[in-house]
Amino acid sequence: MKAVYITEHGGTDKLVYGDRPEPEVAPGEIMVRVRASALNHLDLNLREGKSYNGPLPRTLGCDIAGEVAAISPSTNTSLQVGDRVILNNRVTCGVCDACNMGLDQSCSNGKRIGVDLDGGHAEFVTAPAANAHVIPDDMDFTEAATLPIAAHTVWHCLMTQAQMKPWDTVLVQAAGSGVGSMAIQMAKMVGARVITTASSQWKLNKAKEWGADEVINYRDTPKFSERIKELTGGLGVDLVFDCVGADIWNENLLSMAPRGRLVITGVTSGTQVDMNLALLHNRPLQLMGSGGRSNRTFADFMKVVHHGSLRGIVAQVFPLDNVAAAHQAMEDRDFYGKLVIEN
Repeated sequence: MKAVYITEHGGTDKLVYGDRPEPEVAPGEIMVRVRASALNHLDLNLREGKSYNGPLPRTLGCDIAGEVAAISPSTNTSLQVGDRVILNNRVTCGVCDACNMGLDQSCSNGKRIGVDLDGGHAEFVTAPAANAHVIPDDMDFTEAATLPIAAHTVWHCLMTQAQMKPWDTVLVQAAGSGVGSMAIQMAKMVGARVITTASSQWKLNKAKEWGADEVINYRDTPKFSERIKELTGGLGVDLVFDCVGADIWNENLLSMAPRGRLVITGVTSGTQVDMNLALLHNRPLQLMGSGGRSNRTFADFMKVVHHGSLRGIVAQVFPLDNVAAAHQAMEDRDFYGKLVIEN
């Protein structure tokens, strides 16, 4: 089958489009005919060797949408061949202590499709049947492929971790990113007020189209906390959703209201930061990470998708034989939503 894979780490020139063996369906698994797969920063990190040092070759692609092509005879599932599905890329063992206690997010043997296992930038991929979720009839594969990681991450961060409420004022960083654009949509879904940032006016205009109430160009306003205080009558925001990291860490803290919450789900600008601990010592703030996505939280956000309250945002589409161009587009960061690979 045709696939995009790496045999060594490095730049976009290390992405190989070629033939790889068609995967075999193990007990409990299904095979999916991939129709679309979205790109994530995780894919860039894997290609560069920043997030994976396991055996190669490895087929990339964590966000996967397609049709069920085969089902292992021993699999107990309601799925049928031909069902249109997306895949939760987090594969758990089901037998460790954490899984047995219903804490599959802490599975000690967990693996990720597209990282530890071959991914979806291919014609076919296999996965446990429990990881497949049927998509709405009116949703095409390209849109569906934008959802698994972005929507799951945002749902877990804002709804499970931060317990977002309709009366919250929410600061969403990096409006144009996959998770940022989804966070705006989700916050407006519950009725929260949204302030968001981006690096260009056209991204801010798109954010307004998707519901943002107030927008800030962080290149023009690097000390955005001052503008946040103006927009909130000096109070600050109740909740910060951050997928940027080090460059804006202290400004995030300065933007928060007393008893405010911050949840961080990305460190694209770096992981190391000089921090004034007085910002925490004198203020009752809550800082949260984004780990802990589970099979249950995936199923929860899929209910919202079927309700029609969340939609995928497609920025640009690329063919499978030009994934390198998609990687370059992500590095250039001049897009809004998700970059999608179509088969």
